[in-house]
Amino acid sequence: MRLQFFIALRYLFSKKSYNIINIISMICAGGICVATIALVCTLSVYNGFQQLISGVITSFDPDLRITLKEGKTFNPAEVNQSLSQIPYIQVSSEVLEEIALIRNKEKQTFTTIKGVSKNYTQLIRTDSIIDVGRFLIEDEDGAYTVIGAALANQIEANLGFLTPVSFYAPKYATKVNVANPENSFNHQQIFVGGIYATRQFEIDSKYAFLPLQYAQELFNYGNVVSAIELNISKEVSIEKAQQEIKSILGNKYEVKNKEEQHEDFYHMMKIEKWITFLILFFILIVAVINIIGSLSMLILEKKQDITTLKNLGATHSFIQQVFMLEGWLTSAIGAIIGLVLGIILCLIQEHFGVIKLGNGYDDGTFIVNAYPVCVQATDILLIMFSVLLVGLLIAWIPTRYIHEKEG
Repeated sequence: MRLQFFIALRYLFSKKSYNIINIISMICAGGICVATIALVCTLSVYNGFQQLISGVITSFDPDLRITLKEGKTFNPAEVNQSLSQIPYIQVSSEVLEEIALIRNKEKQTFTTIKGVSKNYTQLIRTDSIIDVGRFLIEDEDGAYTVIGAALANQIEANLGFLTPVSFYAPKYATKVNVANPENSFNHQQIFVGGIYATRQFEIDSKYAFLPLQYAQELFNYGNVVSAIELNISKEVSIEKAQQEIKSILGNKYEVKNKEEQHEDFYHMMKIEKWITFLILFFILIVAVINIIGSLSMLILEKKQDITTLKNLGATHSFIQQVFMLEGWLTSAIGAIIGLVLGIILCLIQEHFGVIKLGNGYDDGTFIVNAYPVCVQATDILLIMFSVLLVGLLIAWIPTRYIHEKEG
């Protein structure tokens, strides 16, 4: 293929009899370049947002989370006994999650109560999410709750209030007393010990942390939990630990890593990313199709060269390969330039934040003040492979004319 490549390269950069052929080739390469830049930048922005949001939504997530496959709560004694034999578990915390009503004076809303054991602060990095106060759920003076900033705003609660917030949970297996509905609910009053903020409304309005014992009493569940959350030593891979714990606990329990704990979110992000890729890829195909026009005109111009090559002993396939390489090189040059420019633009955005998100960062609407980007090698390879493959297939179409002409 060295000779075919050399001839194709000469055709690509040599001056044509008709200037329009050069113009069409430049437009074709330019279109491929722009479409490639759009692919690189768009996929990199998706990667940046995915990393940013996943970092936020997993701020409360352990390395591994153990739950029942069927059912809601379980007695943790059996699981804890099995886990005590595993040396690489750094922190094991019992958790009980359930929906309850939170009320402050006349303001009220529903929230997810998350009862946690005392060592929960060793499980997550509470210092990075606390906005007011500290992650205080229990001390010598009693119990406290830690709530999200959006939730605190909804019920107008804050630290230092003279009156505590109230939690209500229905009493199970009891009839509602119409005359006095409050008697049908378990009720606890607790002062706010801290307010966390992730700048994501869904998260900041979701949780209210309580001591595990208080949560169990509120829901009248007894000594049961809905999950056991684990942090794994960095010396052991999460995948290896997950498989080993699964084999120890058996089929009764599920052991999920951070991504599996938010499976719907990651699945949605991947679908959105690849739908966007397909839309831009179709635009890229339209740009690559221009190769048919420029290559067809080039074939007509090089009739004498084709005859000369035939007289020198060149086969049909040899001549086809020359012009296929000519069209493929056009798409390759456009793709390479587009990839380089796209990566440069992404790096500039990553380090300098040229394109801003607006004023939302100042009022807490956005987590960052500029579009986040993350260039991934797999995306670059996929884009390059896709452009080159489509360019080769499109270049093959007009070269069929040579075969038919000679036949």
